[in-house]
Amino acid sequence: MDFYTRSQLPVISFEEEPEFLDRALIRQALCEKPCNLVFVEVRDKLYGIVSAGDIARAGNAPVPVNRNFTVLKEKQFMKAREIFCESETIREIPTIDGEGRLTGMCSRNDDLLYLEYDRPWKGNRYAQAFFDSLKILFVVRPPKGDVRRQRIVDRWITEIQKYGVPCELIDFEDIPERQREKTPVLLVDEETRLGAKTVVEYIDGAWLAEAVVTFRLFERRASEHAYDALIEKLANSGVKVYSMFYTRDETTEGRRRLWEGMRKWAKKPGANEAVPRVLPSHVQDFYGELNVGNYAAEIAKFQFNVKSNSVYTRLLDVQSRYLNIVDGKRVTVGQPSDAERVIWFFGACFVIGAFVEDKHTIESFLQERLNQEGYSCKVVNCGCWETPYQEMIRIIATSMKPGDVVVLNVNNQPFADAESVDMTEILDRHNVPTGWIMDLPGHCNHKVNQIYANELFERMVRDGALTSKTNQEERKTMLDCDLAVNSLYLDLHFDGYRPVEGEKVGGIAFHGNPFTLGHRCLIEYASKHVDRLFAILTEDEAGLLTFAERYAMALEGTKDLPNVTIVPGGPFSGSRHDFPVYFVKTDPESMCRRSVLHLEIFAKVIAKRLGISCRFIGDERHNEQMSAFNELIKEIMPHYGIDVIEIPRAQAEGRSISASLSRRAAFDGDRETLRANLPETTLRFFVDIDDYAKAQSREE
Repeated sequence: MDFYTRSQLPVISFEEEPEFLDRALIRQALCEKPCNLVFVEVRDKLYGIVSAGDIARAGNAPVPVNRNFTVLKEKQFMKAREIFCESETIREIPTIDGEGRLTGMCSRNDDLLYLEYDRPWKGNRYAQAFFDSLKILFVVRPPKGDVRRQRIVDRWITEIQKYGVPCELIDFEDIPERQREKTPVLLVDEETRLGAKTVVEYIDGAWLAEAVVTFRLFERRASEHAYDALIEKLANSGVKVYSMFYTRDETTEGRRRLWEGMRKWAKKPGANEAVPRVLPSHVQDFYGELNVGNYAAEIAKFQFNVKSNSVYTRLLDVQSRYLNIVDGKRVTVGQPSDAERVIWFFGACFVIGAFVEDKHTIESFLQERLNQEGYSCKVVNCGCWETPYQEMIRIIATSMKPGDVVVLNVNNQPFADAESVDMTEILDRHNVPTGWIMDLPGHCNHKVNQIYANELFERMVRDGALTSKTNQEERKTMLDCDLAVNSLYLDLHFDGYRPVEGEKVGGIAFHGNPFTLGHRCLIEYASKHVDRLFAILTEDEAGLLTFAERYAMALEGTKDLPNVTIVPGGPFSGSRHDFPVYFVKTDPESMCRRSVLHLEIFAKVIAKRLGISCRFIGDERHNEQMSAFNELIKEIMPHYGIDVIEIPRAQAEGRSISASLSRRAAFDGDRETLRANLPETTLRFFVDIDDYAKAQSREE
């Protein structure tokens, strides 16, 4: 969570109570101070808000002022966190003083906080190759007087230029024109991006291109060159990989016809390339014989909601007549409970089956064909809207075996070690009518999905992918432990770092939810017994505080310890992928098995690369689950030449300092317990919002 002061927000003031707002007035306010909300004041008091949803629902009519919204008195900092935890749909909460005047806004987004502490691309092996592919970057100027954003923009431009890429500053209103140049347009944070989306899509009626990204997302894109290494390892591990993509080749009459049809669709009234949907004028051609009664309307109601953080993305489960998602995967109809091999699908729109019912996805059609032909295969739909970085993590977290098959769609690109499947070529060869697709070959109907499925089946049969030797033994690592951890973690954070001969290096892994005096004591003790200490902070989210908040707390709480480095844990240190038992209760046997895997990743790969010879742990005797985990640490680490030192838990007021106790105290407003358990650097994240705002104002 982050807090934006009133001076950073788009506010429209009136003397009389307005019922509606003119769209031009909203546009002006958002262009001056981009945000997901516009705030309406009457005689200096907060009267109402207007959200992107309000504007979209209004269509071309005047936009009604929303008077029914959540608002907080400024001394309810923890209440804001509680609301965000309880409701995924609430993104921002305005705050007011005792007189009803707007003082600021709590935002679920925490980009600014993260960016204040992040060190762009330091240690990222793939960054130079990424920047070499860019000729120029457009960076959107922050609003006038926004010192916090300006400071971040200045630092990022300096860092980007070190890689030889020129940056051109542009105004917010230049975004629609500049995005047409297919050059990345960088916005500071998510609130700014949401403001741009509102202006471009809901007011101007255009669309916000994928090239328009926040700094935080752009940072992830600098990591995507790791994909080549992962695909190569998959192929070398006995997994057959097919990469589906489309070319814009118009060298044949059929391809020219197809692309002309897709361009015409994009120009139809109501068409939105950012959020494609089957238009009313297109329904009959698209669904054909299926379009009976309210069929198209039912499909249009599909809600694909995503739970996501920096290392974890999943579709939320759904049960309905036409759409069913179980354990984050869309249901594949006809899927056997067991099979000799698994065919895994990864990607977005057409992989998920965004415009069709369960039985008409590519996966279900392929499963049907496999069943008919007598192949013992299970097709699994792992499709999700996620960044390529998150998709890489999803792939390496999937328990594949030699003999399995992967079908993926990533950034519409082929890979050297994957079989290429050109969707444009397939559409041309089958003389597909333009009414079966929308703006892209992947935005297609059930008939095209069946064509794609049959093409994949025939390719797999021809390649021998369905009859190659299989291995039913459970994989003990995620793909190959060394490759995955090196490519998606160590190469992103520690490239160029090599242990110094004779230097003693220690390691600590912690969650810091929140960073307590206990964490401080453990880290300070460890720092005195080694030359260099790596404190690895769990990056996955779990509960009260976001990773950005915990990262900031840990950095602030240890900045006086020069030999301590706080580093994100990525997907291999306490995440749902390598250590799910931390997040969900499980049986003892499963916990032990996954805990051993988690510790072997640390010992065999992370500690080896960083030269860690000593791991420090805190006493966890009060927690049965974590106490058992500590015993495993003591048992496993020495086998890899790593000493284990356990530190007694720090005490405050006669009882152990505890993160869980601190969280309870925060919710209860127990300031005395907070002050006894938390360092001053952490307390600022728990103070009342008015104090927090004043602290920010002093900094600015």
